[in-house]
Amino acid sequence: MKKILSLAAPLIISQLISMALVLTDVWMMAQLSVGDLAGGGLGASVYTFVFLVAGSTVGCVANLIAIAYGQSVARPEFGQKQVRLAVKGAVMLSVLLTVLLTFSFTFAPNLLRLAQQPEAIIDIAMTYLNTLKWAMLPTLLLLILRGLTSNYGHAKSVMMMSFATVMLNVPFSYWLAFYMGWGIAGLGVGTALAATLVLIGYGIWVFQRPIYYRFAPWLNLEEYEWRLMLPLLSMGIPIAIAGSLEMGLIYGGTLMSGYIGITALALHQILLQCLSFTWNINFGFSQAAAILVGKEFGNNNLSGVKAVAKRSFTLVTALSAVLAVIFIIWPEAIASIFQLDGEGEHGLSAMLSSLIWVVALCFVVDAWQLLAINLLRGMKIVVFPTVMTAIGYWVCGLPASWLLMQRYELAGIWGGILVGLAATGLLLLAQLVVELRQPTLHSANLVNTKF
Repeated sequence: MKKILSLAAPLIISQLISMALVLTDVWMMAQLSVGDLAGGGLGASVYTFVFLVAGSTVGCVANLIAIAYGQSVARPEFGQKQVRLAVKGAVMLSVLLTVLLTFSFTFAPNLLRLAQQPEAIIDIAMTYLNTLKWAMLPTLLLLILRGLTSNYGHAKSVMMMSFATVMLNVPFSYWLAFYMGWGIAGLGVGTALAATLVLIGYGIWVFQRPIYYRFAPWLNLEEYEWRLMLPLLSMGIPIAIAGSLEMGLIYGGTLMSGYIGITALALHQILLQCLSFTWNINFGFSQAAAILVGKEFGNNNLSGVKAVAKRSFTLVTALSAVLAVIFIIWPEAIASIFQLDGEGEHGLSAMLSSLIWVVALCFVVDAWQLLAINLLRGMKIVVFPTVMTAIGYWVCGLPASWLLMQRYELAGIWGGILVGLAATGLLLLAQLVVELRQPTLHSANLVNTKF
């Protein structure tokens, strides 16, 4: 367990620092107006949904690097070449996806109108989105650097990189939004500017070190070719689909909240931040576990894979249960953080306190599904888990949210989200158990790591 915790701790802290970045943006939106909070949250939801496609695809470079690292134990030269080619393929894919997905934002207003969102909220959402989109490429490139340094023992640098991003983003965004009078557009510009500066600084730090310089994307330029993106796409597309299905459940709830009204939509954004808080903790932990599983998988060590899976499941269950109890026992403390009642008669803090227990129940099952799917990805098993997520999120979760909304409104929406997360978590855990009971690792998956 010590190995898991030593790798997971800086990644979890990094995720929490990133969460602090989101929370500060939400806080600044709330200080502008409830309309800006609702519209900015809606715009952020659109960006997150689109970025998920790129981030899931490019982000799986960490899994490929982990497997190549495991292969380098027996074949150092071969394994190091796989790392180098994975980095190059991820850089190419980052540029390609940024161009394609940034263009896709032009269709967002019409889609939001089809979802019956208020026109005034759509205008605010697009104002924020049209500035935030410039953060996409630097954020994707930072994902590549993060995957590289996490695998080679410098996970603490990921934490420092995230801290630097917040330290730049908060003053930039506040100054642009309030002192320069740019409003919600200033928040998006501040985020993009901070991500760009951190990419430059972190890139210099990484490639000044010999252990990473050998993987620098500007070396061995003759190695660049389009097929380097194929291993990333073969893993990343199912991962992106699975992530999109999850976001479809979560942000389907956002659209349903907008259908209820602006107040419900604003409150929904706060509830999302509560779930995102524990999600970021569990994601950092799950990413660490997936890296360790990937290394054992690359080294063809089945007993090592089983040991990491069992220990990580025990730890993540205990951690998420403690967080759930904290939220249930002290809901008023959580609600008071956002100080929403300064806007007048909305009474959002009281409503938040009455609903937060539903979100707390999501924590444990969300942790299970997140860990299970990341462990499966560490073994390059991505297609069948995507089918499981489709069943859990869309067959169980979304219909439950819609039906429960008719009677319980926002509480019903979150009850449906709980149903979807629970169904997905149980299905993925069942599949993980089946995979771990196999007598050997899937050799075909090892062959597929070659370029």
